[in-house]
Amino acid sequence: MDINSLTSGSPFYVLKKGERPVLEIGTVKAKSQPRPQYQTQTPNLMNGMNFQQVVDLTVTINGSDRVINNIPLNVEIAAQGNETFSGSREAMLQAVDNMLQTSKKALEQIPLHKNVIAESEKMLEVLNPRYAEEKKQARTITDLERRQSETDKKLDTILGILQKLDSPSPSNV
Repeated sequence: MDINSLTSGSPFYVLKKGERPVLEIGTVKAKSQPRPQYQTQTPNLMNGMNFQQVVDLTVTINGSDRVINNIPLNVEIAAQGNETFSGSREAMLQAVDNMLQTSKKALEQIPLHKNVIAESEKMLEVLNPRYAEEKKQARTITDLERRQSETDKKLDTILGILQKLDSPSPSNV
């Protein structure tokens, strides 16, 4: 169902994309009269060009009214920023599935990009002596921090043993 076909009481879907996508389902409360998407001061002299018509929708979602401005009229689904709007369950289903497939493909690409990073860093070490020295220093610092952590753990163990030896046992009292 395209936006033009929506009437008061029609179901309306809002997909908020981002780190934690959210799907909100509500109903259309009101729809404004169609108007050209871009208002011009002078009449358009180009014959045969149809400018996109838009409407403003008032929708009720979770008991609250929200106005969504400038929704294209003759489409099933529209997007503004990180939000996707539709009066069609099927169109929203496809949008959610597309979002899912995009993220799955991105996750499949992680090993490739990790390899590209590792190999690129090796190449930079060969091509740029300064970069090689910085990487060597970073590895040395990381190794020293690891050794220090291991030494701290060993010292804690030794101190614990010494404290046990130093404290009087109940049988010695």
